[in-house]
Amino acid sequence: MTRWTKSLIPAALLAVSFAVAVSQPAWAERQDVTGAPPSVPAGIPPAGTPGATGGSEVTPALLPLAELDSALTELAKDPLFDGLGVDWTGLLSFYAETGGMPLFTTPTGLSEMGQKFRDRLPMAVAAGLKVPAQVQAAVAAVAVPTTPANQAFAEAILAAAFVGTAVDATTYLGHADERGAKVLAKVAEAQSDALSGTPTEAITAITALLDEELPTYYRFWAMANYLPTQVALFERGGWPEVPAVKKVEPGKSDSAVQAIRARLVASGELAAADAVTGDFYDPKLLAAVELFQRNHGLNDDGVIGGRTIEEMNVSAEDRVRQILLNLERMREEGVKFEPRHLIANIPSQEVKVIEDGRVTFYTKAIFGKLQRKSPTLSSVIHTVKLNPDWTAPAKIAAIDEVKRERANPGFLEAKGFTIYDRSGNVVSPNAIDWHSVGPGNFPYTLRQAPGPENALGPVKFDFVNDHAVFLHGTPTVKLFEKQDRFFSSGCVRTQTPIDLAKFVLKDDPEWPAERIDSVLKSAKTTLVKLKNPLPVHITYMTAWVDEDGVMQFRKDAYGYDDLPSLPEGVTQQLLASGDVTKMSAPSAGPVLNEDKGK
Repeated sequence: MTRWTKSLIPAALLAVSFAVAVSQPAWAERQDVTGAPPSVPAGIPPAGTPGATGGSEVTPALLPLAELDSALTELAKDPLFDGLGVDWTGLLSFYAETGGMPLFTTPTGLSEMGQKFRDRLPMAVAAGLKVPAQVQAAVAAVAVPTTPANQAFAEAILAAAFVGTAVDATTYLGHADERGAKVLAKVAEAQSDALSGTPTEAITAITALLDEELPTYYRFWAMANYLPTQVALFERGGWPEVPAVKKVEPGKSDSAVQAIRARLVASGELAAADAVTGDFYDPKLLAAVELFQRNHGLNDDGVIGGRTIEEMNVSAEDRVRQILLNLERMREEGVKFEPRHLIANIPSQEVKVIEDGRVTFYTKAIFGKLQRKSPTLSSVIHTVKLNPDWTAPAKIAAIDEVKRERANPGFLEAKGFTIYDRSGNVVSPNAIDWHSVGPGNFPYTLRQAPGPENALGPVKFDFVNDHAVFLHGTPTVKLFEKQDRFFSSGCVRTQTPIDLAKFVLKDDPEWPAERIDSVLKSAKTTLVKLKNPLPVHITYMTAWVDEDGVMQFRKDAYGYDDLPSLPEGVTQQLLASGDVTKMSAPSAGPVLNEDKGK
């Protein structure tokens, strides 16, 4: 189960732990290993041992650093790492147990892990990881070792920086046995894999570890940085439940209005100073309701109905758990998001093109109904099809289209369908007994000509996948006015497919907007290969921080959210103090524990 930052410990507990660290310095807490060889974790073969490098030769990177202990001790006293939570006690203990075996350095340079960590850190910072500038500078300036002393110092800086920034070391997303310096066991394991494998396998193992511990997906860090705010709302007691209402309109009075005000004051959409008394739905409350609705994917008309109340009554605890779940999703999936890509997110029912962390195109979307859910996938859009024809998939033809023809004889012909038998011959709809055909007994193919009634609309966007789904338009544009838009058979219908086609073709001089318009008017099916194919990802994210820095939540429409348990550290805060108002509010950063172990 995942966990969030151990730095969410209340200020009083932090003070106690800091006082203990000062009275018993980290470097005084080591086990006395004099006279006994240090134990070595499974991930680090002892220097000079056959198999340590695939043979009997001693690898310089595995030579113990006798001066590493003193280097870590001095660095723990230095203000360099102020503002970054580093488990100094754990660091000293880890290296004592391994006999000072380095992970990040060699006698003449950086190990593969050390080099890749140094390269990765600024990328994670650019994506939103909070790291003090002086720590970034120190990591970037680590000198090439020339003596055991400066190798020990370089190892100490890189190890401390890794322990102070790695996700599993500093957040509740990591298990208890990965927190603080315990995360170095994962580094040792990656190093072991690197030593025992091919150069390609070595790079793969280290890269996989860094993808997990130092993500470079900007949405991950945006929400990780916001999480303490959500935790603080929970710690303060969350918000009151709002009674069910049929409809509350602006400018009207209702007995539920006061409860709605209290709910929105608690979560911050309504300023306490603007919370007047009484049952009248006033303009200040209207603005707060509209803000709440926008941030929860609801129509922001200010009308309070069942869906608005449903979202208001999701508890503060479940919102914390929802964020934790989606952080894990982002940590796992974020590595595959290219700098330029199209993302179609099912819960938010929208399509965006992202370029270097900016939204450069947006449109509403319709996704699969609950019985025919849209799949999550990754592919690349390679072709734009203008004026597409449509061959109805066998299941849709035998179920949906047969039902429509039964209910409204002549429907298929009116919508531009041609019917073919298994020999490819055209069959008149009047020659078929529509009540005797259906699932398991429909020996026909239905093909719809391009036109205003075509199910794919004016444009289709093709990409390879195993689900026979794609992006396209739709003739039923009124459905985009709906609040919850799960109506398709799995494909992604876009509200503005022509605009999207012009966007993805804008860098192709052969396809200016005017030519696209001309082809669309001709009703002739035309395929356009993209000169710059666009990666596409259909995702399932129910919580994220948007490009404006605003926390967004969406309903778990498909029931995929298996929420994790509330982190133990957060639960203990509530149990440890009866007065949550005295708890210190966490800062915006994901790493808040500033106990340096002095």
